[in-house]
Amino acid sequence: MSYTEDYSEKIPDDANFRDVRESLKAQMGEDADLRNQAIELTVLGDKYKYGYQWEWCGVPIIRHPDDIVLQQEIVWKLKPQKIIETGIARGGSLVLSSSLMSLYSNSSKVLGLDLKIFDHARTSLSNWITDGRIEIFESDSTNSVAIERVKQFLNEESKPVLLVLDSNHSEEHVLKELVALSPLIPSGSVIMVADTIVQEMPIGYYEDRPWGRDNNPLTAVNRFLSENPNFSLHKEWCRRSLMGECRDGILIKN
Repeated sequence: MSYTEDYSEKIPDDANFRDVRESLKAQMGEDADLRNQAIELTVLGDKYKYGYQWEWCGVPIIRHPDDIVLQQEIVWKLKPQKIIETGIARGGSLVLSSSLMSLYSNSSKVLGLDLKIFDHARTSLSNWITDGRIEIFESDSTNSVAIERVKQFLNEESKPVLLVLDSNHSEEHVLKELVALSPLIPSGSVIMVADTIVQEMPIGYYEDRPWGRDNNPLTAVNRFLSENPNFSLHKEWCRRSLMGECRDGILIKN
């Protein structure tokens, strides 16, 4: 018996499908037991560097698959004219942003900022840099030079953009990024703050890093939101990913 014959009565029509799915999304986002199990699985997968095992268009991307799909949904719905990312690592995230933009636009305008851009990243990104789809700039993402570079890149852009923060994950640095860069983006823009998941990981998990429980991107987001009422959590996406790193870290500029 075919799939349709087996399950046709259980597959709702389009309107009901969307209603049921929205209800399940909300329930899943509030399921604490499920979330705890997802964190346990994240810890187990981290033994094998699960987040480092993927590529996008042949370029290594340090991102969980959940968040790759999530970013696709955000980009497709927002259709940003430009995308800015802090933290380049091996370059795959910039290529992801560029390729997603190409689905709805004839041009790709992506800017990547990082304190140190390694030669292997420059090599991996060379094709995209040469034809102008991606620009990279070596600088601390919070200093005046980086801010000026972002201003030049945006060039008084009036349509929403996407800002991805994925560099130093300490509360102090992420808060500085939010304070420095958020005034530059237009209303309706979305900010994806990576690694808010750190707050849910076991205490002492990041012994070799300057961040951990109560000092991480999520604590920075919470402080930022308390002081900036023109930003809010984007509830449609904040709790979508089980194995994702951006939970409660997706903001919209109102």
